[in-house]
Amino acid sequence: MADEAGAWAVDGLTHAFSSERAGEAVRVLDGLSLSARPGEFVSLIGPSGCGKSTVLRVLAGLLVPDSGAA
Repeated sequence: MADEAGAWAVDGLTHAFSSERAGEAVRVLDGLSLSARPGEFVSLIGPSGCGKSTVLRVLAGLLVPDSGAA
């Protein structure tokens, strides 16, 4: 969610993908909350498959989270 001044926040994001290989849903986001104010520099850092791109897709509106607000 963004406010008029350009700040944004996500609160309690949860998302899972179904996986044929695992045979069950794989939770990639579990209660993620973070925010940024105008002018702040934010980096998403982590190993492959930890959910960095999923967070960006949710923020861009390309993916709807299972729960939480973006």
